[in-house]
Amino acid sequence: MANIVVIEDHPPVLKLLAALCRSEGHDVMAFDNGRAGLDAIREMTPDLALVDRRLGEMDGLDMIRDAREASPQTRFVMVSACSETRDIVTAVRRGVCDYVTKPFEPDEIKAAVERALSEPSEPPPPPISRQKLIILCPKKAA
Repeated sequence: MANIVVIEDHPPVLKLLAALCRSEGHDVMAFDNGRAGLDAIREMTPDLALVDRRLGEMDGLDMIRDAREASPQTRFVMVSACSETRDIVTAVRRGVCDYVTKPFEPDEIKAAVERALSEPSEPPPPPISRQKLIILCPKKAA
């Protein structure tokens, strides 16, 4: 199936996320801190990474930004207790395929992983700046 990296600083949640992915037949490497997880993504270029929003010593959103530069084909799912709209929008802008809030049901994680793995592995195009957007409309015939 897929190579998945799980990065979560809360051990029970880390074990659960890894077990859910393994139960679907995926190869999983689990990390309890962002720095080790980021290093693994840089070295392994996994198919998918499940990343906690707040990783203690590191911000999950910043980690995803850095990881996408090193491994643009890796897809990301963010798992977080934070459901603030601003965080979700930032995550999507940084290329996160899905955002699952804690507490979650196991089926939510399985579905998010399946959706993420079914998306193309190419990174999304950069956002269009409104200042640079020019729309050309054909003239109507008189």
